[in-house]
Amino acid sequence: MKTWRVLSALLNYPTEELVSSVPEIKDILCQEGLLSPEDREALAPLLADLAGLDIYDLQARYVELFDQNRALSLHLFEHVHGESRDRGRAMVSLRERYQEAGLELCGAELPDFLPVFLEFLSVLPREEAQRELADAAAVIGVLARRLSRRCSVYAPALTVLARAAGEKPGDSEAAEQAAEEAEESEGLQAVDDEWQEEPVDFLRREASLAGRQRARAQGAAFRKEQ
Repeated sequence: MKTWRVLSALLNYPTEELVSSVPEIKDILCQEGLLSPEDREALAPLLADLAGLDIYDLQARYVELFDQNRALSLHLFEHVHGESRDRGRAMVSLRERYQEAGLELCGAELPDFLPVFLEFLSVLPREEAQRELADAAAVIGVLARRLSRRCSVYAPALTVLARAAGEKPGDSEAAEQAAEEAEESEGLQAVDDEWQEEPVDFLRREASLAGRQRARAQGAAFRKEQ
């Protein structure tokens, strides 16, 4: 369903193409009807920001929020496995699921990047997409709660996703505790006393952050296998 692709775009690095697509995004959300009117209304502030703010301000905010705070990383397995070997195995398994759906990753992002995962859901039958999303419900709920505490304009997008995934508050609380314990076991130190979040190079690449931004702006995360 196109709604998953729309949410993928909203949670991805802002580009001029995304900004120009805001009217189309509103039409898709309304016409497809996967989200309730209340959920669509909750996304209105983010859509208004994308349509009205300077693109460089949008990009700087995104980088500061999602790239410079480990606790807000949109890489799902970061909150489950940290940097352990289990994360690598989970990555391989997820990539194989993408391939089974006829998709092959292109560009720089990892398989567990939430916008990439949502693009994957967009090509699945509705019931199968719902099952896949439910598997990520707890982590998405954690992100929604953390963004809500920051009063971030992105919080409603994660809250809408968590609700669509069937997330229950107890699930996200348990997942958040597990994520915090994983961070502590790795010996991570907080640099923000209020939020306990750390800047980190999630992808551990030699490429600069600017290089990652250019890669994100190049287009879709997948190409169809021939």
